[in-house]
Amino acid sequence: MNYPTISMRELEFWILCGKPMELIDLRDRKSYAYSHLKGAVNIPYEELEDMAEEGVLDHCPDVPMVFYCTRGSQSMLACNHLSARGYPVVNTAGGLAAYRGTSMVSFL
Repeated sequence: MNYPTISMRELEFWILCGKPMELIDLRDRKSYAYSHLKGAVNIPYEELEDMAEEGVLDHCPDVPMVFYCTRGSQSMLACNHLSARGYPVVNTAGGLAAYRGTSMVSFL
């Protein structure tokens, strides 16, 4: 599939600069509630297909959906699937396991 993949470091830069994007955390609800990136919404990977079918993911075509997960595999699969359907998507390499920035929201 044809979509960009960025590093978690580049994603941190995008967040800090206020780049327009829909930041989507694909992890389960419990993991998201524990910690997530600032500005991210939670759409568990298992629910993504149904939401795409229902048109819930339809939004401004000029704003990319940027996906992240724990290690990068689910975000890659989501991007493969949604880019084939014409959605503007961006994958993040390595997932939160590779994240070393300051934009984490944590509820310990």
